Amino acid sequence: MPDTIRRTSAPLPSEWIGHAETWAASFRDSRRSRLWVLVLYLVVAAAIVVPVVLGPGKALSRIDEPTHADYAWQAAHFQIPFAGATIAPEIREIWQCAGQERYVLPACGSEAAAWEFPYEGQQYNFGHPPLYYLTVGLPARALDAAVPGLDFVTAARLLGVLWLGLGMFVTFVALRRWRVDPAAAIIAPLLLPAFPRVLHAVTTVNPDAAAVMIGASAVWLAARIFVDDDVDWRLAALLAGVAGMTKTISAIPFIALGALLAFREVRDWRRTRPRGKDVATVGAMAAAILIPYGVWQLWQGGRGDPNWQNPLVGLNTRDVVGLPGSEWIETAFNGLNLVSDYYIQEPLDVALLVSWTRVLNVLLIGAIFAVIVACAKEPARRSLGWMVLAGAILYPTIVQVQAYLNTAVPQYFPQVTGRYGLALVPGAVACIVIAAWKAGYRRLVYFLSLSGLVILAVVIVNGWRVI
Repeated sequence: MPDTIRRTSAPLPSEWIGHAETWAASFRDSRRSRLWVLVLYLVVAAAIVVPVVLGPGKALSRIDEPTHADYAWQAAHFQIPFAGATIAPEIREIWQCAGQERYVLPACGSEAAAWEFPYEGQQYNFGHPPLYYLTVGLPARALDAAVPGLDFVTAARLLGVLWLGLGMFVTFVALRRWRVDPAAAIIAPLLLPAFPRVLHAVTTVNPDAAAVMIGASAVWLAARIFVDDDVDWRLAALLAGVAGMTKTISAIPFIALGALLAFREVRDWRRTRPRGKDVATVGAMAAAILIPYGVWQLWQGGRGDPNWQNPLVGLNTRDVVGLPGSEWIETAFNGLNLVSDYYIQEPLDVALLVSWTRVLNVLLIGAIFAVIVACAKEPARRSLGWMVLAGAILYPTIVQVQAYLNTAVPQYFPQVTGRYGLALVPGAVACIVIAAWKAGYRRLVYFLSLSGLVILAVVIVNGWRVI
C-alpha cells in the first residue's frame, strides 16, 4: 500500500524544475517552436512595459527624453533637427502635461514658449543618426492617429514592447547558437528587463531601447565566427552598420568583436597565415561603422546655426586640463559597472532594486572572468568573455574621445555611466549562463531570472501605489 501511494502521489515542487527541463530537452529549433518563444517574450514584454508607461513611468525621463521624442516626431514628418532648433510645440505640450523629474514646467494646457522649458527647449540631440527615430516615429505617428486619447510620446513608448520582446528573442537565438541547452536559452533572456537600464530604455523614447537587440545580434555573430567558423563579411558589415546608424555607442559589441579578431590575427601572425575572412570581417565592420558616421557628421555638422552652443556642456562634462589621458584614465574601468550604475524614474527606484543591482553586478563581473578562466580549453566560449570584457574597457574611452572632439573646448566625462555600455548586457547574460553551466550550477540561471521578474513585479506595483 505505501508503495502504491508513492507511485500515485503528485510530484514535489522540487521536482517541477526537473520535469520542465525534460520537456525543454525535446525542444526543436523549428520555425514554429521559435514563433511560440517569440510570443512568450512579447507577452512578458507587454506585461512589463505597458504598466510602467501608463503608470509610474508616465513623466518624461530626464535622460534627454524630450529631445529624443522631438527627433522622432520630426522624423515621422520627414524632417531632421539641426543646430539651433527648438523642440516642436506638439512635444512641448505633451511634456508640460506629463511632467519631468527635477524640473518646474509651465502649467499643463498653457501656451508656453520654448524658452520657458529646461535648456530653453533646445534640441541638443540632433547629432544622433536617424535610424532609430524613423523606426519609432513613423509607427508612433500612425498609432497616435488611430487610437483616440493616445499622444505621440505614449505611442512611441509603447513600442518598447517590441524592442524588449525582440531583444529577448534575439538573445535566445544567440544563446542557442552558443550551444546553450533549450531550457536555459529560453529562461535566461527573461533576466534582461530586470536590468534597470534596460527597463528604463524600453519604457522611454530613447535610442538605447534598441541596444539590447543590437547587443544580442553581436553575440549571435560572435557565435557564428568562433563556434561555427562561418560568417560572411557582408552580414557582419550589415549588422555593425545598422548598430552604428541607430546610435554610435551601441556598436560597441561589434567594435569589441573586431578588436578581438584583430588581436587573434596579430597573435597568430608567426604561426599561421592571416585568415582572409577574419581580415575582411574586421575591415567591413570598421567601414560600416566609421563611414556612415563620418558622412552623417559631415552633413549634419553643416546645418543650422554655426555659432550654436550645446547647453549641456559643463553640466556632465569638465574641461580637459593638460593631456587627455590624465583625465581619461580615471574612468578607464567604469565600464565594468554595467548594472548598479543606473537611472530609472523616481517612483520605480526603491531600495529593493538598489540591492538587486549590486548583487547582479557582482555576479556579472564574476561571470565574465569565470568564462575566461573556466573555458581555457574551450577557446570559442572563452572568446565570449574576452569580447564582453573588451567592450566594457573600450566604451568609456570611446565616450571620452567623442566628448573631446565634439566641443570647441575639449571636454571629458568625470563619470561615464553604464547606459553607454547597454549593448553589452546580452553578452553579459550569456556569460552568466555559460559560467553557471561550467560550475555545475545551471539552475542558478532559473533562480536569477525568476528573482528578477519578482523584483520587477514588486517595483511596478509599488510605483502604482505611490503615484
